[in-house]
Amino acid sequence: MAKYSDPHICQCLSRLLTFRRHFPVTVAGNRRKTGQQLVEEVLSLAKGLLHLGLTPGHVVAISAYNSDRYLEWLLAIAFVGGIAAPLNYRWSFEEARLAMTAVRPVMLVTDESSYAWYSKLHQNDIPSLKWHILLDSPSSDFTKWNVITPEMLKRHPGNLLPSDYSLAPEGAVIICFTSGTTGKPKGVTLSHGALIIQSLAKIAIVGYNEDDVYLHTAPLCHIGGLSSALTMLMVGGCHVLMPKFDAESAVDAIEQYTVTSFITVPAIMASLISIIRQKETWKGGETVEKILNGGGSLSHELIKDTSLFFHKAKLISAYGMTETCSSLTFLSLYDPMNENTNQSLQTFGVAGSKITFQPQGVCVGKAAPHIELKISADTSGHTGRILTRGPHIMLRYWDQTLTNPLNPNNEAWLDTGDIGSIDHYGNLWLLGRTNGRIKSGGENIYPEE
Repeated sequence: MAKYSDPHICQCLSRLLTFRRHFPVTVAGNRRKTGQQLVEEVLSLAKGLLHLGLTPGHVVAISAYNSDRYLEWLLAIAFVGGIAAPLNYRWSFEEARLAMTAVRPVMLVTDESSYAWYSKLHQNDIPSLKWHILLDSPSSDFTKWNVITPEMLKRHPGNLLPSDYSLAPEGAVIICFTSGTTGKPKGVTLSHGALIIQSLAKIAIVGYNEDDVYLHTAPLCHIGGLSSALTMLMVGGCHVLMPKFDAESAVDAIEQYTVTSFITVPAIMASLISIIRQKETWKGGETVEKILNGGGSLSHELIKDTSLFFHKAKLISAYGMTETCSSLTFLSLYDPMNENTNQSLQTFGVAGSKITFQPQGVCVGKAAPHIELKISADTSGHTGRILTRGPHIMLRYWDQTLTNPLNPNNEAWLDTGDIGSIDHYGNLWLLGRTNGRIKSGGENIYPEE
């Protein structure tokens, strides 16, 4: 099959170059880039990577603050058939070294967030590394280490077209690190197809579109931040990027750039609400239209506060994991256009409270269109391990060959490691983690209960 028949995240480049050619698609500090400028940056980086000798299947580790350059590097790596391995800049050097030893990158791309790694890196050599790229202007301290800057690397694209991308073996494109379901961090290998179908689910359910101004609140080394960033690239919206999350800066950015959408976790939402309460005037409530929450359920109070301070925004909660390329299910918590959720807020003090919290666990909504879920039930026949299958599943953990090592007897299904049930309406209810189960008197008890 020809490569153009396969999914590829760089298929967004043609759209950006045509539909968004003269419109801003990234805002990072004082830098603003149009669709044409972003595509040109990606192609010139890709040309430089090809000239350097990067080939399909090569792994490139990247550790940096959120920025337009980070997005460009992710796309350039994918364009030449490379596999990007985002590292968490908050890691100690030892954690970063273990991750790089596991995935064997040929290149490390970093910025000031990881300066402390460099001296230790040369005392603890990573055999696979051939090149170091520094996104910032290097100081004299770095010249002795033969660090390459993007300006030194870039080449004029020449006749390189947005459609001239390559694929890595298996269609792999991202290795996203997670603690997974068994404890220690693992490299989850994700395909172009999984990322694109996750993007399509977010477009269909959350409603992202080219008119969106999306504020990056999550780091691009996390699957939540990554998947939402790629969704916004697909639709051609505008990205507003802060180096790292800061509640006060985020609130200012929402007002300054008329932000329409962002993602959150309970702690982020709580900090945003806290800052907004202190403001004499608040304009962001008039522009924000979509908020996607993950990483845990929002409390009754936070849902009420969100509906108050972001009264025009649809608030959706998602449940998922890195191994499933982000969100599996979605639940609408508040929709200003839906009378039912408005009435629930007024009557019960929380959107959808009739179904959101019940004795059998926490409702996390219905599966996205492309996702299959089933329960591997215990003796009761209703509650059990939550399994999933579909095109959203990871290819494998990087250092394992089994497609689904968590469920070797039925490789089509991935065991999420969570316990739950599915009701007659198709809603998934979470009860706890498999490894948190306590046996007492022959019965299963979960700490969450």
